[in-house]
Amino acid sequence: MTIGLFLKKKKIKEYIEKYNMLNKGDGVVLGLSGGPDSVCLFFVLLALKEEYNLTISAVHINHMIRGKDADEDQEYVESLCKEFNVPLNALRIDIPALAKSSGRSIEEEARIARYDAFEEAAAAFEEQGIPAKIAVAHNADDNAETVLFHMARGTGLDGVCGIAPKRDKIIRPLLAVPKKDILELLNENEVAYCIDGTNAETDYDRNRIRHNIMPELAKINDRALEHISDMTARLSEIADYISLESNGLLQMAKLEDDKLRKRTIATAPRVIASQAIKDYLSKYMPYQKDVAAVHVDSILDLLNEDGERQIQLPYKKTLIISYEEIYVIDTANEDNQKQINPTFNYREFDYEEGMKYPTETYTKWFDCDRIGANIVIRTRAEGDYLCIDSDGNRKSIQDYFVDEKIPRHLRDEVPLVCDGNHVMWVVGHRVSEYYKISKNTTRVLEISYTEE
Repeated sequence: MTIGLFLKKKKIKEYIEKYNMLNKGDGVVLGLSGGPDSVCLFFVLLALKEEYNLTISAVHINHMIRGKDADEDQEYVESLCKEFNVPLNALRIDIPALAKSSGRSIEEEARIARYDAFEEAAAAFEEQGIPAKIAVAHNADDNAETVLFHMARGTGLDGVCGIAPKRDKIIRPLLAVPKKDILELLNENEVAYCIDGTNAETDYDRNRIRHNIMPELAKINDRALEHISDMTARLSEIADYISLESNGLLQMAKLEDDKLRKRTIATAPRVIASQAIKDYLSKYMPYQKDVAAVHVDSILDLLNEDGERQIQLPYKKTLIISYEEIYVIDTANEDNQKQINPTFNYREFDYEEGMKYPTETYTKWFDCDRIGANIVIRTRAEGDYLCIDSDGNRKSIQDYFVDEKIPRHLRDEVPLVCDGNHVMWVVGHRVSEYYKISKNTTRVLEISYTEE
């Protein structure tokens, strides 16, 4: 089978066009490990180069894990690219050392290193004014194995959608092609490729699926792989629709300072609200996978409860579900934020009937004769209260904060002007009725608050 016949028989061009993977004049960064899948994609891109006017470069990562075998893979890739005049950037990256330092698994560290290198190569194209794509060689078997792996570990809709054919700059032209067809093409045309011996081991979960589960599924139905691929395609369409609806929901719920209107989210269908919350939280996390289903479910369960709730998130983030809003605070940055220096100014004068009271939020008048102790500026303390009416009825500061729906994480920051435990002024909010100017007032204390 020639590469041209392979393209036609496997409908690779139709797949590329269906997902708008390539445009004329694109620069394509190929992740070239030297394995059969990436070597096949190497020749597929070369076959399409003239038609699409592609500029192709390759990136190879020697992970420094497999010693001599990895060095031989690198030598093969260098030879292949030289033979077909494809620019190559071969990198040696000590993945075990990086994984030890970061605490991540070898597999995760290697994936991050690969995609960082791909992105850097793509940026080089874009600096030259060439639109860039990153081509990776996942195939239909990889997709099915990923779905089964996610199902075994626990997943939502995103996990059973499998690997995306296209995501941002990343394209996967071989995603619908079975592994056996790739091997058949290379073997018939006597094209060499590298074999990673670790892929034959069953110590890794994915390899167990590949060598133990996939063959058993094929015995049940020899089209099992095709059916899994069809399922992921259909579920992806459903996921795309939910994503579209959730984006609309986020727009409707959007408030200032990246806050969300609680009621808008709470009254939406749960499946749409769930995706909206996941998308919202993802903005605050390095990776979307850091937003676990347990976080989303906890948030949804609390949306219809009264009062304020807090949910701890990874990376020292906290989600606040207040009385009317939903938002995230970064507790890790609180100590690094600019310190506010509040200033209180005082002025005392005789009161005359007919004087106009100040209307500014941060300037208040108080009856001097009613102040019993030295005035103290502080935050809340146990036993604090204020008078809420002219009859002298009291309300604790805790109850006042709750009734006024002041977020819990801000309550210890609200400055209070206090006469003992009697709060004369909750700055930015209200004054105690007891200290208000009356017809019996003779002297006035004016207090103004500013921030620097």
